[in-house]
Amino acid sequence: MRLKTEIFYPLTDDLCFKHIFSKEEVLEDFLNSFLEFMNLEKVTLKVKANTQYEMIGKSRNKKVFYGDILIFTNSNKIFSLEMYQKFQKEEFNKSVSYITRIFSGQLERGKKYLDAKKVIGLNFINENYHDNNELVNDYGFINKVNLKSLEDECLEMYLIRLDLVKKKVYNDTEERFIKWLRFIGAKDVLEMSKIAEGDEVMEQTLKFMEDFLNDEEIRDVYDKINDVERYAKEEGQYQEKIKTAKNLLQMGLSKENISKATGLSMKQINALN
Repeated sequence: MRLKTEIFYPLTDDLCFKHIFSKEEVLEDFLNSFLEFMNLEKVTLKVKANTQYEMIGKSRNKKVFYGDILIFTNSNKIFSLEMYQKFQKEEFNKSVSYITRIFSGQLERGKKYLDAKKVIGLNFINENYHDNNELVNDYGFINKVNLKSLEDECLEMYLIRLDLVKKKVYNDTEERFIKWLRFIGAKDVLEMSKIAEGDEVMEQTLKFMEDFLNDEEIRDVYDKINDVERYAKEEGQYQEKIKTAKNLLQMGLSKENISKATGLSMKQINALN
């Protein structure tokens, strides 16, 4: 199946990711492929939040957290899916804040601490962070003395390296989770279509993407985002020219030559005095 749309945004795009993975059939298939890959018990979905949800446990005098995808399952676990364009200390702290907020937010007044379900964060990233060199990196509670994991840990966070998936060797019997990662990380329509060929769920995912990207309101949203990004880029370039012009003025270069060097008008350069 070939995605038929004039514009294309990959699944790593925030809006596209949230929309497509809010589809129950897509979400459940992907989540179970991950659990199978990790040799964990598969689940069925009970409830899932809408995209850009305000996290449970909200408090008006505290920072409000908005997550990507929140998954409630038939097991004693809650999953939080997040797509990151970059992942450093700020994003690590953000992820920890998310899963802790979800965990504590389950406890209404009078409920026992044992009533809280385990919260697992699944974070898609595209870079190394603190030597997380594996395709899937698992962070949780350990005893720092004997380095053993807590069997009843209540919080767990996975960092999934999309940038490493292309380094794996593929064959016709490749694990489904790996196929999903290849699909998510695909850079163009041709690559996505090739991976999805003959796969009912992934071909349906491409259809969801086509409908989403061809929606007039969505196209308008992307146009506005592109306008903002273009303005920010142009403004950044302009400020860099201003900075350069000021430095050249201090060096005694003529305004005419500064204008030629930076592309700024004489009016703009005169305004710097």
